[in-house]
Amino acid sequence: MLELSPVKLLLALALLLAPATSSAQNQPPLNLLLDRLDTYAAHYQTTLSSFSCDEKITSQTLNRKGHVRHEEQVESTLREIRTSNPNAPFLEQRHFKKLDGFRAPSNYSTSQLPYFVTGGFAGLVGFKLWQQRECFDYELSPGPTPQTVRLEMTLKQQFTNPACAKIPDGFRRVVIAEPDTGRILHTERTIAAGAAELNGDAYFGAIDYAPQKLGDKTFLLPSRFIAHDPDNTHRMTATYSHYHRYIGEMKILPGTPRP
Repeated sequence: MLELSPVKLLLALALLLAPATSSAQNQPPLNLLLDRLDTYAAHYQTTLSSFSCDEKITSQTLNRKGHVRHEEQVESTLREIRTSNPNAPFLEQRHFKKLDGFRAPSNYSTSQLPYFVTGGFAGLVGFKLWQQRECFDYELSPGPTPQTVRLEMTLKQQFTNPACAKIPDGFRRVVIAEPDTGRILHTERTIAAGAAELNGDAYFGAIDYAPQKLGDKTFLLPSRFIAHDPDNTHRMTATYSHYHRYIGEMKILPGTPRP
């Protein structure tokens, strides 16, 4: 039987406990993390200007076995234009350039894709619903790297604030963030299948963020967006690159219908 000296035993225990201790030290109190996320989201919304980028979308329908039945790939220039509505701070506009490798028809629109989530990009850039803490149960845990944490927000079964009733049933959001800065690296959202069908909303959407230069500032902006329906028989994946500030800004007042 192998016997360890007291010194070696202490070293072995230290090595075993070090990762857990490091993770625990990296995990701030929940309210402090929420404050940092709120601050980051507010700064993000107030300083991010209108911009454009290159977008590539793969849209698919699948059978129950997961085999692709129909697929379309499009390339477009995506513009995110600032609005005056704090709940929907950006408006999406697209100019389609290619469809399955060929020049896209001048009248092509997202409604012709097998599956597409309207406003998915803008909604995730907007970081909605951060302020309504009383609506959610929270679970904080270590993130996928030592420098991050994972926050899960789930809509409470019972609540007293009437504003919570406006949040879709089954709402669940997962955030991967840097705890010291509140910077968000990944976020995903799921709602109940019935709520998705009723509101014409995405059942599941997730987005990865990466540093992008806009003028003399650097922002964490979406690099990849995925969405699918409850049965995963309709799904889309979009990637974003070559960000630029969009000069032709326009103001959309609150309550103005989207084109």
